Amino acid sequence: MENTKPTKILMRTSNVNQPATNNYSRKAKITGAVLLSSFCLVGMTSCENEDDEPIVDTISQQDKNFALSSSAFVNAQISLGELALANGEDDSILEYSRALVDDNMLSKAELEGIVEGKDVELSAGINADMQAKYDELVALSGVAFDKAFIRIQIEVLDDYKSMFENEIDNGENFTIKGYADKTLNQVKDHKAEAIKVKAEVDLENL
Repeated sequence: MENTKPTKILMRTSNVNQPATNNYSRKAKITGAVLLSSFCLVGMTSCENEDDEPIVDTISQQDKNFALSSSAFVNAQISLGELALANGEDDSILEYSRALVDDNMLSKAELEGIVEGKDVELSAGINADMQAKYDELVALSGVAFDKAFIRIQIEVLDDYKSMFENEIDNGENFTIKGYADKTLNQVKDHKAEAIKVKAEVDLENL
């Protein structure tokens, strides 16, 4: 009887250890399957990235034309804003003009940074159309200036919106196209705000 007890104890120990080994093997298999799935997902993601549209850093003639025209536009917006700060009267006109100058100064600096070191020409002034509008406003002041300025500003923003849309649709350089998209949103915001300002100026001067 004394000799059989150790044998039973050894058998129980062997039975207890066996499931632990099976559990470890099962966990190892599950872990391996998870890792394999992760590698597959990474591989699929890499393939998807390889199929993405390639980034284009070359500069087409369309990009160059846009850079030249948009820089003249930005210069004109700065000039009109500064003129409004000097000749305007209504608080809403003055507030709008400060934002107009600040935003376009940032846009000008951004475009200059984008084309720096590249074969791209930027305008140092404004075009004939914008010069004519500036000349129309420069002789006015007070309420007469406020009304004329905000009317012209809405017209200008509406007319030049297509310039940015054309670059977004037909440009090639991804950085310049990104600038066009960003500046188009700014043009839309400025137009929406100009419409509000016009309503205030008209209401105050009935």
